[in-house]
Order: sequence, then structure tokens, then C-alpha cells
Amino acid sequence: MLIRINKFLASGQISLKVSENFEIDDEDFLSKTHLHKSIGFSGDIFKVDESLLLNGTVKYTFDDECARCLAPFDNAVETKFEALLLHQLDENDENDDDDEIKLKITDGCVDLEETIKQMIYLSMPMKSLCKKDCKGICHNCGVNLNHEECKCESSLTDPRFDKLKDLLKD
Repeated sequence: MLIRINKFLASGQISLKVSENFEIDDEDFLSKTHLHKSIGFSGDIFKVDESLLLNGTVKYTFDDECARCLAPFDNAVETKFEALLLHQLDENDENDDDDEIKLKITDGCVDLEETIKQMIYLSMPMKSLCKKDCKGICHNCGVNLNHEECKCESSLTDPRFDKLKDLLKD
């Protein structure tokens, strides 16, 4: 995804709003992430002294499975990042160990594709829920408790603790 900023660089404006929808054509990336092709990007570019600062938001959707009820669902994620836009990257900039993202301006354009892919990888949740109050599945019969009530006996206990119950009878 290329953002053209050459007119902004030549103008006297101090900020530029950017809003783009684009598609990632990298089939390997799409298959690993189960990502939907369309990705939304919005952000602001600010002139700060002699440099440019990009505050961006990436919105994407991917096919996911609920960690509690195992139901498939479309998971929508929004992640924010900040990057420094530079006309020239030094060797020190490329090998820096700091967490600051530095992007090179080439011919009045900034290529965000690799940065957005990295932000997607970093922001994907480890465990996802189809909804906040997902009830999951019954540990005994396996029925999805979001759709129906299970018929299991509610007094099922772990047989290893049956001897402890006898202590409470006296």
C-alpha cells in the first residue's frame, strides 16, 4: 500500500489525513492468518520539525474460532501504530533495537504494506471469543451452551473428591 505524500511535502500544511481501503494479494500471508483480503487504514501525518510522524490505525477481519464454544466467526480487530517517516534511512536506523518504526519516503511515497503485515501479526489475539459472555460448551456432554441448555445432571462431581463429601455429613 503506497501513500502519496509529495503534494503534502511541498505544501505549507502541517497535517494530512489519510484513509484507504486496500487488498493484500500475498496468498501465503492470507492463508497463514485466515485474513479477509480487504483491510482498512486511516491515519494522520504530521510535520514535526524536520521529520514526519504517522499515527495510523489498521482495521481487518479474519476467520477465527471461539476458544470457549469452538464456533467459527469473523473476528474484527483494530490496531494502532506510530511511525517516523524519513527521507533517508541510515545504517543505524535499520539496525536499531528500539521499538520505533521508521519508514523511508521514496519518490514522494511511503510503502506501508510490510509494516501493516507486521502489525496484523502482532495484533492477532491468542484466544478469541465469539462474544464477551460466551458460555462455551458443556464439559460433560459437549452441547453448545449458547444455543441450548444441557440435560446433564448438575450434581456431577469428580469421583476423586467423593471421600471429602463423607467428612461433611457428620
